[in-house]
Amino acid sequence: MSDDQMKMPKFSEIEYKRPSVEQFRECAMSTRLKLMAARDADVVENSIMSFQREMSAFDTAFTICMIRHDLDTSDPFWNEEMDFFDENYPVISDLSAGVYAALLHSEIREELEDRFGSMIFRKTQNQRDIVSSEVLDDLADESSLENDYSQILSEADILFKGKHQTLSTMTPYLESTDREVRRKAHKAVSDYYMGQKEKFDEIYDNMVKIRTTIAKKLGFSDFVELGYKRMERYDYDPEKVKEFRDNVVKYIVPITSEIRRLQKKRLDLDNLYYYDLPCLFSNGNPKPIIPKEQYFSVGSEMFGKMFDKRPSFFQVLGEHDFMDLFSRQNKATGGYCASLLDYGIPYILMNANHTADDVATMVHESGHAYAALRSIDSSQFIECLSPTLEACEIHSTAMEYMTYPYMEMFFGENADAYRQQHMTLAILFLPYGCLVDEFQHVVYSNPDMTPEERHAAWRELEKKYQPDIDYDGDPFFEPGGAWMKKEHIFTSPFYYIDYCLAQVCALQIWSISRKNRKKAMTIYEHLCAAGGTKTLIDLVESAGLESPFSLDVMKKLAYQVCDYLDL
Repeated sequence: MSDDQMKMPKFSEIEYKRPSVEQFRECAMSTRLKLMAARDADVVENSIMSFQREMSAFDTAFTICMIRHDLDTSDPFWNEEMDFFDENYPVISDLSAGVYAALLHSEIREELEDRFGSMIFRKTQNQRDIVSSEVLDDLADESSLENDYSQILSEADILFKGKHQTLSTMTPYLESTDREVRRKAHKAVSDYYMGQKEKFDEIYDNMVKIRTTIAKKLGFSDFVELGYKRMERYDYDPEKVKEFRDNVVKYIVPITSEIRRLQKKRLDLDNLYYYDLPCLFSNGNPKPIIPKEQYFSVGSEMFGKMFDKRPSFFQVLGEHDFMDLFSRQNKATGGYCASLLDYGIPYILMNANHTADDVATMVHESGHAYAALRSIDSSQFIECLSPTLEACEIHSTAMEYMTYPYMEMFFGENADAYRQQHMTLAILFLPYGCLVDEFQHVVYSNPDMTPEERHAAWRELEKKYQPDIDYDGDPFFEPGGAWMKKEHIFTSPFYYIDYCLAQVCALQIWSISRKNRKKAMTIYEHLCAAGGTKTLIDLVESAGLESPFSLDVMKKLAYQVCDYLDL
């Protein structure tokens, strides 16, 4: 962290002002005219950098608004501001695409590519393909539907054991060693989703239709094509992803079946039902031995040791209010890391509930934050500060493994149990992530499916990727309702396979770290510092890793994980 970042303001003290769309429009139009007329690379660079500052300011205002909205989704002011961005961000994207189109068609493009690198031109062409003035209203409608879903989730109120619970605070009950508590907790969550099923079906049906409409207007055959463009998949396609999923079915699903067989034996159960799955150990899943209020101080100490720098980046972020870790009513669900571009500072949001997942999530989002800080000078283009999203997930997922040696600080003598659980869940996740991905391919390749057909398709795919699930006749989950729990399906289409690709890359770093931690740290630093200057395959290979699509790497990792878990 630089001296400037050490002197940063507190998040609570940062002033928010709604940005002017007209001011942005004027800057965009002026910049475009300058680029069209420019015959000198210095003139182009100066014009682009001026426009970059305008883009950064707009995006920073949006990020401040998003975070403050997510901290309290009931606040009418931030709800209104989010509506403003929902309506106007597509306009900003279209104006930006117009500016960069002039860059694409510059008479001195070859000279500019030598100066700026090729990645900004690839990103520019991609942006041109996915945004046009014809779909601006549709994009605003899509964003509004996504917010509708997230708003409903944030307001979830489940009465359990005489207390009002959020979906996040239900987690300890879902993992309880008391089977009856587990069963009732899962029933309560099932009942909640059953109560929202009609709304969620309607929202998703509208999402599928509007996304398909956008794709057709932009000249794509379906939203699958557009979805891959949105995700900036420059060096692989749906067929390559299908090969990856097939490899997971062949090499990973058998491991998950063995994990479930041993779990059933450990728990001494005749039948392993869906409500038993979160409880991996008979004496309970490992929990942090420290109260969640100490996560920040212990995390600060851990990262200080890991990077041999004090105060650690994590400590500096926390001391300046750039994180909010605990679950509460009307706070957005899930967790994320978002950067305020004007300040060069990331913000971490999560929902701690005093389970092992708290630590994994905190470390995961800290990986994003560390990468954001390391790559701050990697490019003069804000579009190239971060890599494509699957590569971003390598930063965060690898951090989960690189912190394994420090887990005693959170779990004490149960640290080994945590590491075993974490690795187990990582392997169990791979088929689930592929399930989520294939489901979306099916849905968007068949946009006229009824809600009932979508539920049936999910249930069939569950049998392929998670053959050991037994819903014990649950009226919501048995007919195929579990996909509604996955927010990414609604708000981030085709994102979820990124976690799987990143997992395979991160597991390679874990494997290297077992023999040579210094080498693993060097690889990790390389990945973070590169920012968005390379595509996924170029990035991982430049760091000395194998492509996640490699059949050999999947086989090797499957063997090593089995050895680690004594399977």
